[in-house]
Amino acid sequence: MHRDVGARKTDMYKEVIACLVMTVLLCRSLDAQDKKLVVYSDVPGVEASGQYAFAVRKVGSNGPWYRPFAFVTKCKEGIDGKNNYFAHLSNWSNTYINFEMDGPVEIAIRKVSGKPIRQAAVHPRKKATSCTVRDGYAFVIIEKPCLIAVDIDGQMDDQNTGKGYRGPPIHTLTIFANPLIENRPKLDDPDVCTVKPGDDAPSEGDWKTLFFLPGVHDIGVGFPVHANRNYYIPGDAVVHGTMSNHGNWNDGHNIKIFGYGVLSGSKIAHPEFASPKPKEAKLHDPIHIVGAENTTVEGITLADSAYHSLMLISAYKPESPTDMRWLKIFTWRGNGDGINPFGNGLIEDCFIRTQDDSTYVNGRGIRRVTYWNDYNGSTFVLSSLPNRKIVVEDCDVIYARAGWNHWSGGRLFNMRGEGKGPGGGGGVFRNTRVEDSRPTLQHFMMAMQGLQPYSDPSQRKRGAGDVSGILFQDIEMAAPSVLGEPDVLWGASDAQILNLTFDNVTIGGKKIDSLDHFKHNEHVRNISFK
Repeated sequence: MHRDVGARKTDMYKEVIACLVMTVLLCRSLDAQDKKLVVYSDVPGVEASGQYAFAVRKVGSNGPWYRPFAFVTKCKEGIDGKNNYFAHLSNWSNTYINFEMDGPVEIAIRKVSGKPIRQAAVHPRKKATSCTVRDGYAFVIIEKPCLIAVDIDGQMDDQNTGKGYRGPPIHTLTIFANPLIENRPKLDDPDVCTVKPGDDAPSEGDWKTLFFLPGVHDIGVGFPVHANRNYYIPGDAVVHGTMSNHGNWNDGHNIKIFGYGVLSGSKIAHPEFASPKPKEAKLHDPIHIVGAENTTVEGITLADSAYHSLMLISAYKPESPTDMRWLKIFTWRGNGDGINPFGNGLIEDCFIRTQDDSTYVNGRGIRRVTYWNDYNGSTFVLSSLPNRKIVVEDCDVIYARAGWNHWSGGRLFNMRGEGKGPGGGGGVFRNTRVEDSRPTLQHFMMAMQGLQPYSDPSQRKRGAGDVSGILFQDIEMAAPSVLGEPDVLWGASDAQILNLTFDNVTIGGKKIDSLDHFKHNEHVRNISFK
């Protein structure tokens, strides 16, 4: 009898403890939000990364650790002529977390395998207060919202992963510490329509905001979006599919797509390999909106884009801005471009890792963007460079790798014999850093016409119009091409390169101080160095 009573007391004690634990966990979750640290710890229906796990807490509080959900994006097996994934990157992956913060935080990182981490490095370096390794874990402290990568055990920093790499698949990680969302949609708001996982998302209705609830959704290819509506993907939701306003120029204004969730293309084929093929390839763009005035895309992660990731198309109308902020983009395929801002886009505070062109220099400017290329693609494509002032500033290129070298694409600054008309007109590139100590290619490939061995002059030729008046200022590149490729300025008789200024532009600590640094021809004139 005494033993039975003791057993009952023990069971009751266990129940009380379990209840207290659940209460504490709930309080911790609420406490995190009260203290302006919002962590998404579970995403129903999604398997967490098998590579890395994380914890985060406020600095200086000795408070609890919260465990953000570790997403993963993977490169599928690249099969030539079958799926457009690059074979060079087959089975590579990137693990990432999203959380919201206001104030310093510490992030702990461990390998899921249980193997110890030996070394770790943050990129961009300036974004972190510290990065240390203790007892097999990496610890990173950041003071304010930022989008960073942490190289683990020198996977990227200590080896050349570009042309000629024959090693095992590389598993990288990124930490996305976002600003707090203001005016977060409320479930009881009569203007909010909620969508449960598995339910069909409505494209029409008497709602202002479409709210994808936590879990996994599938909206298919070309989900219709409309003017004067909001689309909210919270940090614990994954939406498979693409969004489009289907070419309706009168239905692209005042749209907002936002949140810290994921818009995934992993279930969507590249349009050339889809069955059946889409009527238009652009339907496979994750987001394609024309007439995008007063339209914003903010915060979301676009993972494994099947085609061009973000296309917000509008003429230059700064009074009706098109804004892209705090976005994260991962692509693994050819044509997996990042952002084309067209005439009116402003790109700021984004993280772009693409295997095709990262950004086209146009629109209203680019600032505080972090770039990463592994196999194919350029950081700044100059083919659409406007002939008016545009400022690209305070950007970081953390890895500038490529799987090949004798072609016209790739590079940091790329003009590849495409487009036409005058350009430059007061354009400014300033305060930009390339941290990569092992860049595959040269940083400058400004070629108005083809030149061997990079491209055939008979096949590549920009239309008439000079590029003139660009300022490159305070640009620091850690190292030259590991393949010894020369920087190029190459004009044409009716498309010259004129009046460029290089002010404190360095490669490997050496300032570029004369035109002789470049492979150039007679159609390059009036170049100044400071």
